Amino acid sequence: MSVKTKPARGADIPAQKDRFTIQIISKKQLKDARQFADKLIKSGYDSYIQKAYFKETEEIWYRVRIGSYDNYNSAKAVADVLSKDLGMATWVDFVRIEY
Repeated sequence: MSVKTKPARGADIPAQKDRFTIQIISKKQLKDARQFADKLIKSGYDSYIQKAYFKETEEIWYRVRIGSYDNYNSAKAVADVLSKDLGMATWVDFVRIEY
């Protein structure tokens, strides 16, 4: 018997496979994402918002992200520091292409 696994949510969102970024938080409302991103920018972080459309649920979410890195290890090292500084979980993802 084989077990079918579902692809990760949003796996079909186009990505730049040679660039990495750090996901901080995702918000349903753009205004909420902007508020959070603005706080990060005021704290000196290179924050930006990426709009993500999820075909599976036909939803749009606004991802608050930091930086663009050449390799996973560099992004992961910064993500670990950010997690401690911000007191919240972060993770590394590919830089995604809005569509």
